[in-house]
Amino acid sequence: MNVPNPAELAAQNARRSAEPGDPADHPVTATVHALLEEVTAIGDVGDDEFDLGAVSRQTELLTRAHDALAEALEDVGRG
Repeated sequence: MNVPNPAELAAQNARRSAEPGDPADHPVTATVHALLEEVTAIGDVGDDEFDLGAVSRQTELLTRAHDALAEALEDVGRG
């Protein structure tokens, strides 16, 4: 049987009793914000005509934002 040492128990207890952090302070927030600003900028530059290249770039950026958020959620689940 694997018994946790006192340091591990103290660290676990500290994590459980700590105040939750502000999500705005998480590094992924700045990353996603920058990606979404770029998506918006691409949309603002185009005229009323459909631009497949712009849509493709926006899709790529949104996928990167999604992946960053999903990874952050996985990290929270592992913590």
